[in-house]
Amino acid sequence: MEYYYAVEGKKHGPITREELQELIKTKKINAKTLIWKQGMAEWKELGEMNGQKAALAAGTVQTSGRAEGIAGASACSECGRSFSTDQMIRFQDRWICAACKPVFVQKMKEGTAVNLSMDHAGFWLRFGAFMIDYIILSIVNMIIYIPLFILMATSMNSPEANPVVFITVQLIVMFLGLAVQVGYETWFIGKYAATPGKMACKIKVVVATGEKVSYLRALGRFFAKWISYMTLMIGFIMAGFDSEKRALHDMICETRVIRI
Repeated sequence: MEYYYAVEGKKHGPITREELQELIKTKKINAKTLIWKQGMAEWKELGEMNGQKAALAAGTVQTSGRAEGIAGASACSECGRSFSTDQMIRFQDRWICAACKPVFVQKMKEGTAVNLSMDHAGFWLRFGAFMIDYIILSIVNMIIYIPLFILMATSMNSPEANPVVFITVQLIVMFLGLAVQVGYETWFIGKYAATPGKMACKIKVVVATGEKVSYLRALGRFFAKWISYMTLMIGFIMAGFDSEKRALHDMICETRVIRI
């Protein structure tokens, strides 16, 4: 069977199934890549064609965990060879043969095995989530700040104006502003793995193994963002060039932002 695929609007092929598997393994194509083969009425995304969003690291096109065309067997995501499923172990949507199990377990410990199957969120998607959160926080801050600013203006215009009161209110405003931001990001990411902005964009924050971020790590990630700000935003821009779409604070805290 010969396959064709499209990248950046250009048609490529024909290629064999083995060549298609190699493109998947080397991540030159992904679940969004359009694929066509003889007998298909129209081009379809690879993920849709195989009934699952990501079979990319498996080195084969899978359906319901079984290798296409091989009854009762699946391909090892490490070596690519097919084995009976009762001779393999399964991790999420991936199958591992007995020979590759030690290598895979080691990759699990290092956090690299899961990363291969993650659908990392790109720079612009993350930027969209950031803008939504920024708008939400701006509204919350206005609700908090307006009464305090009225209090400041009243205290400064009164005959008994006291500079200490003015400075105190300023400090309270600064503290509340920081507390709202810290609480917002730490609680939402620790609880739901995503802020409202990220939820709207259908992305979430996870650790290298794909598990949810702890509250402590979420707190550290918030303050690590300051380093990205201090680098004139270069720390954020790095997400557009990193292979796993990580910003500087993600690298520091060993987190990933992925599509849900």
